[in-house]
Amino acid sequence: MNVFSADVALAITRLGLLILLGWFMARQGWVGAHARQPLMRMIIWVFFPAMIFSRVSGNGLIASGSQALLYLGAGFLLIVTGYAVAMAIGLLFKVPAGTARRTFAFSAGVNNFGYLGIPVTAALFKNDDVVGVLLVHNVGVEAAVWTVGIAMLSGESLRKGLKKLFQPMTVALFVALAINFAGFGKSASIVFASDLCHVIGDCAIPIGTLLTGIYLHEIIKDFRLAADAPVSFGVMAVRWLAMPLLVLAAAGFLVTDDSLRKVMLVQAAMPCGIFTFLIVEMFKGDVMVSLRCSVITMLCCPLVTPVWLYLGARWLGLS
Repeated sequence: MNVFSADVALAITRLGLLILLGWFMARQGWVGAHARQPLMRMIIWVFFPAMIFSRVSGNGLIASGSQALLYLGAGFLLIVTGYAVAMAIGLLFKVPAGTARRTFAFSAGVNNFGYLGIPVTAALFKNDDVVGVLLVHNVGVEAAVWTVGIAMLSGESLRKGLKKLFQPMTVALFVALAINFAGFGKSASIVFASDLCHVIGDCAIPIGTLLTGIYLHEIIKDFRLAADAPVSFGVMAVRWLAMPLLVLAAAGFLVTDDSLRKVMLVQAAMPCGIFTFLIVEMFKGDVMVSLRCSVITMLCCPLVTPVWLYLGARWLGLS
């Protein structure tokens, strides 16, 4: 496994170019703010559920319910830990209390588990089954984001957040797992459905990344890179120091499942999620704080991510 390979570099470069393309399309007036909701609806209701179904049904690495619970639980705990670490570092770096600090904890606590995590995992391990494990793990991440994360960001109760778990991606995962556990994953009808979903699911990452660029065009005019030092240095402390060390320590000392260790290696090296500021806007958080977390860590990503992948792979004996 070569973490400095052209495939990994291309995965990172493609993400940046797609964001720029979305920004350019919005700048030229080809798409406007009215396009955001329809695109988000397609991503959440069609593309990502299709991707999950295609990678999970028939996946030999998810042969039992205990394995699935392990991967889901790891994803959930990753984000909850990220929130706790980010809240503590926000306090340490004196990010203003209230909405700004809650937004900081929400945005810095979520790594880029999908748009960059999926292509980097695929580029490193050349194995759809490992990507399937990542997608199950990512549903645990989504569960944490839409329950604990939203409760923290908006001040809602955790009980209200639990209602948001019943969503297309979760349903797709449960259906795919049921098919897998029942032993029908290799039947002709399921293989046909999986192949069709694979084609549809391949749209999720490029369309979602374009959408990020489209929205960036609307808000980037008010963004100043050199402003708000507490948030800038705080998010670097969370994403490039505290969380990589914690995730890699957990993978090395607590996890024996080889596929999950590979997933955790990639997760430890990821920048902030690029989709978080859309959620922050939806729940009346501080969009500029969230945007700063995404932009700062994405700018550092081409240098910092390969370094943590290299160090983590040596630590875990995966190199």
